[in-house]
Amino acid sequence: MKAVPNLGGQSATYFIAAMRAYQDAKRGHATMRDVAKAYSDKELKNFAAYYAQFAASAETPVPGSETPAGARACETCHGVFGRVPVNPDSAVLAGQKPVYLKTALREYREGTRPHAVMREAVGDLQDAEIDALAEYFAGLPGLVVK
Repeated sequence: MKAVPNLGGQSATYFIAAMRAYQDAKRGHATMRDVAKAYSDKELKNFAAYYAQFAASAETPVPGSETPAGARACETCHGVFGRVPVNPDSAVLAGQKPVYLKTALREYREGTRPHAVMREAVGDLQDAEIDALAEYFAGLPGLVVK
């Protein structure tokens, strides 16, 4: 499934926040809302701990393509090459599926996935810029569990 994110390597903080956003309908994916609601806080913490154990190393990969404009701004929160986030509430971008990244970035831009920082960061991006960022981060080594 191309639009489903890879979870391995996401911090426990990020995973739990994302699942709670689905539970509270702050993220609008109906299937995920129903899935998230089926789990208790304890179960979510167990899932989060499992996926977090697959974190990528901080070793800097060599990009396989030219770095698109805007990618360095992403590193402020998501870490160098999007591999190891600066804050545990930011997602790992490296190795994510491009369709998922494109969808998420467009949802942040349009405000249908609420997040003030992301809305500000991507609010002025054109579709071609979003596509370039998504393809770039998807092409970097990172997440390992799908």
